[in-house]
Amino acid sequence: MEIAVLGAGTYGSYVINSLIQKYPNAHITLFDVGDKTVKNEKEIGFYSSLKRSVYKGLTDGRYFGFGGASDKWGGQLLTYTENDFKKPNKFMEEVIALDKKSKNEMLAKFKIKNDFPENHVSEELFTKTGVWLSALHRNFFHWFKIDKRKQVNILSHCRVIKLNSQNGKDIDGVVYLENGIEKEKSYDFYFLTSGAFESARILLSSNLVTKDKIYFSDHLSQRVFKIKNSTIIGKEDFVFRMRGTSLITKRMIGEVNNCSFYIHPVFNLQFPFFESVKEVLFKHHFQWKYIWNIFRDIPNVIGFVWAVLILRRMYVMNNEWFLYIDIENPTQESYITLSKEKDKFGIQGLDVYYNIGIEAVNIYQKATDIAINHLKRCNVEYEILTEEINVQTCEDIYHPYGMFDFKDIQEYFTRWNNMLVVTTGCLNRSGGINPTAALLPVIDEFIKKNL
Repeated sequence: MEIAVLGAGTYGSYVINSLIQKYPNAHITLFDVGDKTVKNEKEIGFYSSLKRSVYKGLTDGRYFGFGGASDKWGGQLLTYTENDFKKPNKFMEEVIALDKKSKNEMLAKFKIKNDFPENHVSEELFTKTGVWLSALHRNFFHWFKIDKRKQVNILSHCRVIKLNSQNGKDIDGVVYLENGIEKEKSYDFYFLTSGAFESARILLSSNLVTKDKIYFSDHLSQRVFKIKNSTIIGKEDFVFRMRGTSLITKRMIGEVNNCSFYIHPVFNLQFPFFESVKEVLFKHHFQWKYIWNIFRDIPNVIGFVWAVLILRRMYVMNNEWFLYIDIENPTQESYITLSKEKDKFGIQGLDVYYNIGIEAVNIYQKATDIAINHLKRCNVEYEILTEEINVQTCEDIYHPYGMFDFKDIQEYFTRWNNMLVVTTGCLNRSGGINPTAALLPVIDEFIKKNL
């Protein structure tokens, strides 16, 4: 079987590893617009234009090249259980079932375990523990040694223009630019793994969706509380712990009016040395001022090193830390469409219409009230940082979802006869997690039983 994987990022790398596990003699062609140097939208030469509200998911949240966003994100591996949604539709129920069935097998591919229970800390909140991959292991392309696999032919600097299809169900070929020359190749099966928005552009350009726009949503994030003294709330300690070179993290998740929210800790926001470490590890940026940040605060640097290397936990500067509340944006009116403007490849870019309505304000207020009640019950010393949530100033977290409306897993697997689209956009809910890893067991299920 000749297989094309369109995108060498997080999902493309995982797909290839799973394919080779089942088909050791597979012939796989991997297309990517970039190479070993991972670049953002502007650096790679793509075009997007924000037409409404504030949304940085395209300009700041997507990366191209070997490993894609996994090279930058420092992302957490989190999956779903029956606790995540009060009323999931059938598709999400089946995703949850696959996550529960195959989570351990999936995590074993990264040589990690997550056997921590989810605890209900109140009627409205439960805890979920995640594994935050270390800077040494987060790039999926390198972790799975994709460039060393003899089954894989890598076509770098190749920009996919569109997919050809006569009937909208069977993919006849991929049309792409290589060194400015338009070419076309055909394969038996295709995995579209170019990231949520680039995959959407390809589908729009190929007339493989019925409308001229694709709707989506994302998380909104707001810093809400400063917590003083202990990292323990009730019976739960929220400080990050070390396991190997990865971090074990914890959050609280709830749901209001079929809209998920999560409350998560952020440490050391006013610690220059820690910010410097994050710049180097996650963004690959180095400046000489980072060295100066060591000497300007020796006591806290020593405390940080002692906590990480000896105590194997996150350092908490001045015993003060923050709680953010992130919510699913409940407004159903955000979408992308093909732009009249073209990018440096001469290909239509994307116009982005992001909307945040009054529903988000209501969800935020209810989530904040739930958090306050829990903090009070646990006698936590806290300070509210904002009396009134301004959703227009919320950060977006680059977890796009809700681009499709699959009624069940079978429809997802068979929407196209010889192609599977693999992005978080395929999920119609994101819940209270970064949903990237939640789709990995679904990929494995498809390759094992449907390919």
